[in-house]
Amino acid sequence: MIVGIIGSGSIGPDLAYGFISALGGSDENRLYLHDISAEALEAGVERIEGYMAKGLDRGKLSRKQVDRMKGVLVSTLDLDDLAECEFVLEAATEDLTIKQAILKDLEAVVGADCLIGFATSGIPRAVIAAGTTHPDRCFVNHPFFPAWRAQPIEVVLSGDETLSERMITTLKRLGKVPIVTTDVPCFAADDVFCNYTAEAARIFAEGVATPAQVDEIVNGAIGGGGPFNVLDLTGGNLLTAHCQVLMTEADTGSEWFEPPAILYEQADTPWHDRNEPGDPAHDEALGEKVLDRILAVLFARTMFVVDNGICDASDFNWLCANALGFRRGLLDLVAEYGMDRVHAICTAYAADNPGFEVPRSIASKEFPDFYRNLLVESDEGIATVTIRRPEVLNALNEQTMQELQAVFTGLEEDASVNGIILTSYDGSIAGADIMELAVLETPEAAADKCRRGHSVLDVIAGLSKPVVAAVNGPVLGGGSELAMACHARVVGQRLIAGQPEVNLGIIPGYGGTQRLPRLVGAEAALGMLRSGQPVGAEEACELGWATGEPADDIIAAARDLLTRHLAGEVTLTAVDSAPVAFPDPVPETDIGHRSLVIDSILVAAVREGLSRSLADGLEVEATAFSRCRETIDYDIGMTNFIQNGPRVPAAFMNE
Repeated sequence: MIVGIIGSGSIGPDLAYGFISALGGSDENRLYLHDISAEALEAGVERIEGYMAKGLDRGKLSRKQVDRMKGVLVSTLDLDDLAECEFVLEAATEDLTIKQAILKDLEAVVGADCLIGFATSGIPRAVIAAGTTHPDRCFVNHPFFPAWRAQPIEVVLSGDETLSERMITTLKRLGKVPIVTTDVPCFAADDVFCNYTAEAARIFAEGVATPAQVDEIVNGAIGGGGPFNVLDLTGGNLLTAHCQVLMTEADTGSEWFEPPAILYEQADTPWHDRNEPGDPAHDEALGEKVLDRILAVLFARTMFVVDNGICDASDFNWLCANALGFRRGLLDLVAEYGMDRVHAICTAYAADNPGFEVPRSIASKEFPDFYRNLLVESDEGIATVTIRRPEVLNALNEQTMQELQAVFTGLEEDASVNGIILTSYDGSIAGADIMELAVLETPEAAADKCRRGHSVLDVIAGLSKPVVAAVNGPVLGGGSELAMACHARVVGQRLIAGQPEVNLGIIPGYGGTQRLPRLVGAEAALGMLRSGQPVGAEEACELGWATGEPADDIIAAARDLLTRHLAGEVTLTAVDSAPVAFPDPVPETDIGHRSLVIDSILVAAVREGLSRSLADGLEVEATAFSRCRETIDYDIGMTNFIQNGPRVPAAFMNE
C-alpha cells in the first residue's frame, strides 16, 4: 500500500507513525510524509524516529522492525512524489481555505482512483469537497489524540458505496477503527467534547471553580482526566472555540453554543501550571454543582447525537470510551444514572441556559436499546455477528457473553436468517477478561463463571442453524473455546489458536478441556492444554481444529462454507458430544515453568470429562476450575499477568 500524509505539524507525524506501524516492513508499502516547510518536515521525522526509539528501548519493537519501518517512511517537500498514492490524508490545519487549496493541488497530482481524507475536527465533508473534480473519493477522517495510538477515527462517507467501502477497508488496514457519522458540523465526538470543554471554561470564567477543582471533580466521577487537562494535552482551546462557532451557525445551533471569550483569551496558554499546580480541594456542594453542569452537557449532547442518527448508538458508546477517555461509554453513563435523574439534571440546566436543547429521548425518558460489544448485520439470509472490543483484542467479558447469548437466541428465532458467521473486529479473540477472573474470590464463584460461559456456548452449539467462526490473529483461551462451540471454523493466515490458561495458574473454563480433545484427538489436545502452546493456521487446519485451508478473506470463506452447507454439499455440525477414549499412559509433555498442581487438576478433568457426555464433561470442567481457585498458584498466575503481562513467566509454587 502506498499512502501519503500532508502536514508534518501537530498531528501528521503521529498519524504517520501509527500507519507505518500497521503497514509493517513490506517492500510494497510506502508512506510519504509531505510538508512545504523543511523545518517542519525534519521535526516530524525526528518525532517519528523518537517513537521508534522508545519502542525499541521498551522491547515493543525489534531492531529489524525499526529498520523496516524506517524503510517505509519517505519524507518529501515535493507534492508530486504522492502521485502513486492509493490514499492521501490531509492533516495540515483546521482552515477551510487552506484545506481546499491543498485539495486542488493534490487532485492535480494523484490518480482518479486515489482516496482522499481530511483530518478535520468539525468542517463538514460537503463544504471541504465542494468544487473538487472527484468529490465521491473525498472523505472526512477525524482522528483522535494521541493519533499514533488511538484506534477510533470518525469517517464521513461520500455516498459512493464502492469508494466508501474502500475507505473503510483502507483505514482498518492502517490500524484504525472507523466510526461512521453523518455530515454535520463537528460530527459526533467533537459535538460532545467541545461542548463539554466549553462548559468547563464557562464554569471557570464565572468564578464557580478553578481548573484544578473542575478536573478533580470530573475525573473523579467519570474519568477522562478532566476537561482542562485534556485541553492542555491537545492544545485545544482555539479548536474548541472554532467548533463552537460551527455548531452555533448550524441549522440546529443557538446562542448556547457560542464559545466563551475565555477560550480566545487563553489561546495557546495551558490552563495548568505544572510547576505550581492549583489546589483541587473542594466541598461537596461545589462538587455537585460543577458535576451537574458537566453531566447535563454530556448527557444532552450524547442523546442529541443518537436521537438524530448522527452516529449509531453502539458505535458512539464505544467511541466515547475510546476516543474521549472516559471510564465507560457515555450511553452507559446515562444508563447508570437512569433516565429520571438524567431528565432532572438536563431540565434544571436548561432552565438556566437559554438555547440549550433537551433532546427528545431525555424529554420522554426513553433510553435506546443497543448492544455494547457486538455488531449484527444480515445479508441474503446470512447474519454476521462481530465482537467489537479491539482495544482489548476482543476479550470476552461478562457483558459480551450476555450479549452473545441474547443475539444467538434471537437469530434462532429469526426466520429470515439461514446461517450465521461469528467473527470479531479484526479476527482476533483474546479470551476471557482476566480482570474478571482475578476478582473471583471463592471456588463457588469460579465454578459459576464457568457454568455461565457454558450456557452461552451451549446456545451457539445447539442452534438449529449452522454457525461458522471466522477468526484470524490471536484466538486464545475463551476465544478458542467460543470458536470451538461453533459448527465449523475458518481461519486466516495470521491465526494463533490455543489454550494458554495454564500460564495463568488455571485450566480452560469455557469448554476447552472437553471440546478440544473431541475436535483434534485427546493426545494432541493434551499436549496443547498442558503446555499452553498455540498452533498456527496451517497446523490448526491439519489437526481438524479448522476447516479447509487458511483463507485470505475469512468472511468470504465462512459465507462460502455456509452456502455449501445450505445447498447440501457439506454438513456442518457441533462437536460430537459422545465420550472419547483417554490415552493410557498419559503422553509425556514438557510443561516447563507451569504449575504442577494445576497440571494435575487439568489432566484429571480431561480424563474424567472425556469418559462422559459433553454436557457432563463440562460440569467436570467447572468443578475442576473451582479447584484451581483453591490453589496459591491461581493468585500467583493472575497477579503476574496483571503486573507483568503474558511474556513474563509466573513463578509458581506448585501449591
